Amino acid sequence: MNAASLRLRLGAPERVDCGAVVVRGTARPRIALRIALAAGAVRGRGEALPLPGFSHDDADGVEDTLTTLAGVELHLPGEGSPAARLDAALAPHAARLERTPSARFALECALLDAAAQAESRSAAEWLADGRTLQPVAVSVLLPDDERAPAVAAAAAARGHRVLKLKIAIPGRSDADEGALLAAVQAAAPGVRLRLDANGALVPGEAPARLAALARHGVELVEEPCLGVPPPLPLPWAADESLADPARAAALLALPADRRPAAWVLKPALLGLARCLTLADAAAAAGIGLIVTHAFDGDTGFAAACALAQALPLAPRPCGLEPHAGLERDWPAAAWLPPAAGPGLLPPV
Repeated sequence: MNAASLRLRLGAPERVDCGAVVVRGTARPRIALRIALAAGAVRGRGEALPLPGFSHDDADGVEDTLTTLAGVELHLPGEGSPAARLDAALAPHAARLERTPSARFALECALLDAAAQAESRSAAEWLADGRTLQPVAVSVLLPDDERAPAVAAAAAARGHRVLKLKIAIPGRSDADEGALLAAVQAAAPGVRLRLDANGALVPGEAPARLAALARHGVELVEEPCLGVPPPLPLPWAADESLADPARAAALLALPADRRPAAWVLKPALLGLARCLTLADAAAAAGIGLIVTHAFDGDTGFAAACALAQALPLAPRPCGLEPHAGLERDWPAAAWLPPAAGPGLLPPV
């Protein structure tokens, strides 16, 4: 389904203090830049919410970019794939937005919201572009400490089947890490564990280290080492590696037995259009998909959920459990609810 093209005017950004969110044991203050794109009665809303220590930009830089662009008219064409339409609308400003990816994501969200409203569709339906929406199971990120078993038991009782745990934490011994995984497995029997090393494992030591942890019901490990890991006893997923287009292309070029089993798509960091392009490439190569929020605000979180439901193949359980930094009351369920519309955010 193609829509008539839209010409949308960008308003000035609104700077909002969103408080702090605790990530990896550190309270990280968050400043949002909220925007609107207007075309007649249609008003698409977007939000940039850079996460200190994780995002590739900051609130001041994002505010400068969006303030400079205030008043411009964006043309969203009525033809083409969703990724192509988003890219075309932002092409005149691509060089500036490359330096502030959070600003680009805010504009993508606002374009998505406006286009879905104009076409009387949910955001997920607009991104799917005629494909059947996918059912999306939700994984749960466990705390990195002694609370993990209790949180795991509660998540399993709600029906979650995959739980995620960070490994290779500085200051935690291999023995303590193994004991924590064993305690989680005992508290939530039958649930699979997804480990995330954030590239911290030493390549020469990773195979033996992961072999020791595999007995605790591990389904895969995200970003085990910096770069392509050696052959491992567990499937692995690429996360931070996808930030570099050249590295993502290199992953696709690997022999099938060395490729990652899945790609982790974070639209707030990678952008919606690029996530859609990466998803198509991964699906064609037989690589699985996982969508994860980056402690986004409500608008970005809704966009991540819409992306997961719009993927070309059913994703693995996704890191889309509502987090403490959200303002809306999102349901904490084992599966994402059906896509609501029209537009990006469900009505309150």
